[in-house]
Amino acid sequence: MYKGTPSRIRKVLYALIIALGLLCVRLVFVQLGAAKPLSDIASSQYRLVVSLLPKRGVIYDRNLKELAITINLSSIFAEPFKVKDKGLASEKLANVLGISKDEIYKKLSQKKGFAWLGRKVSPDTARAVRALNIKGIDFIKEPQRVYPNGVLASHILGFTDIDNNGIEGLELRFDKYLKGVMGYRYSIRDAKQREVPGYEYKEILPIDGDNMVLTIDSLILSLAETELENGYEKYNAKGACIIVMDPYTGDILALSNRPNFDPNNASSSPPDFRRNRAVCDFFEPGSSFKIVTASGLLEEKAVKPSDKFFCENGEYRWYGHTYHDHKPHGWLEFRDVIKFSSNIGTMKAAQRLGKDRLYKYIKKFGFGVKTGIELPGEVNGITTHPGTWSKLSLCSISMGQEVAVTAIQLACAMSVLANGGNLVKPRIVQAIQDRTGHAVEKFESKKPQKVISKETAKEMRDILRSVVDSGTAELAEVEGYFPAGKTGTAQKVEPNGTYSHRKFTASFIGFVPYLDPKFVIVVMMDEPRPFYYGGVVCTPVFKKVAAQLMSYRKILPKELEIGDKREAKKNNR
Repeated sequence: MYKGTPSRIRKVLYALIIALGLLCVRLVFVQLGAAKPLSDIASSQYRLVVSLLPKRGVIYDRNLKELAITINLSSIFAEPFKVKDKGLASEKLANVLGISKDEIYKKLSQKKGFAWLGRKVSPDTARAVRALNIKGIDFIKEPQRVYPNGVLASHILGFTDIDNNGIEGLELRFDKYLKGVMGYRYSIRDAKQREVPGYEYKEILPIDGDNMVLTIDSLILSLAETELENGYEKYNAKGACIIVMDPYTGDILALSNRPNFDPNNASSSPPDFRRNRAVCDFFEPGSSFKIVTASGLLEEKAVKPSDKFFCENGEYRWYGHTYHDHKPHGWLEFRDVIKFSSNIGTMKAAQRLGKDRLYKYIKKFGFGVKTGIELPGEVNGITTHPGTWSKLSLCSISMGQEVAVTAIQLACAMSVLANGGNLVKPRIVQAIQDRTGHAVEKFESKKPQKVISKETAKEMRDILRSVVDSGTAELAEVEGYFPAGKTGTAQKVEPNGTYSHRKFTASFIGFVPYLDPKFVIVVMMDEPRPFYYGGVVCTPVFKKVAAQLMSYRKILPKELEIGDKREAKKNNR
């Protein structure tokens, strides 16, 4: 710079040099440090990515009645850069969506190209938002899981979350089949935030989920749930469950618990209501477990049905502990020991079997291990090895104490007697099918395992028939169909390890008809009151369900069947 240059010009030049230096520094900073963040901001302003959810597969019952379906609802989203007056838009949207104005404003002020305002809203809400006609607010269709029968089968089906992910029940267990594959839509926008058609536009369509066919019969489940609900309310029970099962195939025709919940609004019910008690809860079965002891004794020929046992008039002391019967008995034949559910007679007979052989039949009947049913959360129950048994254990276990079982295990155990001696694996899913009806995976009935002989099973069926005919389960009688079964009433264990005199688990496990069993039915109630005997609170539920099953399947009472045959023979003469 020349000496003669005016000072004013020199100052301007210095200022320009400094400004240039600052610009260079800024350029270096942008190039080396801020390029990526700024590029991301720019990308978010002109690139739009929208997820496309697949349609979740349908769940059907065995007759292809829909139990879980998917419908499309509108979800509302914002493109913040398109919304001009964010304050006014927030105020209008808040009134319709029921969300605070501040929360909406925060979403509209984000430096993003996309923000959810409402997921799967009602048609009325969607129409109201459309009527506002706010630029930058748009809609996309999303699938919503719906259970058209409400609470029916809720513990079997489970439910999903807002993104259609399975959370409980079969929805969780078979989520990978049902949910399908996510799709995406990519597009480019110009400087005015308008979508540029045909330029770098790409759409990957979602793949819908597979369908599922269950073994459940909706009509049988409905009538079972109705009768269980009536018994549950009548006896003020803490909880209850019912299972209806085909004793030959293991197909679960009905399974229900109380309390229950509506899977369409699962969050409104406490977690305890959503627990599948039939497979997740274990309990001491009490006298229902005597079917195992009696079967082992007869199979090993340790007793004959006519062998007599002295039942000590209701009070029996063994190794310092006193056992009782609910009613005093003197001498009883073994068949009557089971018929009248004598604890003392059962434990005396069990001493002939011994702990090792009793344990063998406990395992053969499937206790202490999971049944393998497709429902999530199944537990093993509790059985201990004879090596750990005390001097009291043989007597206690023989009558259903010191052992814990699940309702589904009891159903399988009773099926052994109903079907002639075989343990079947329970099944609640028949098949997974794609959208064309082609089977992706089949769940065939497993080959049953032999537990006892046909002769022993027949002897046990005769004994269990007497339980209903004139024993502890007379309230289970269904005229003309001669059901058979076993009652159970078990004291619950208190936190201090002693047996409660106020809390009981009541049960009845049975089958019908007697001559040709079609159904095994298990009814269990947790802490019923004021009555708590299985023969009082559970048998009426069994009776009503069994009677309706006979009508539904058009199975004639034996007397009518014989009469019809005689009439037909007479007419053919």
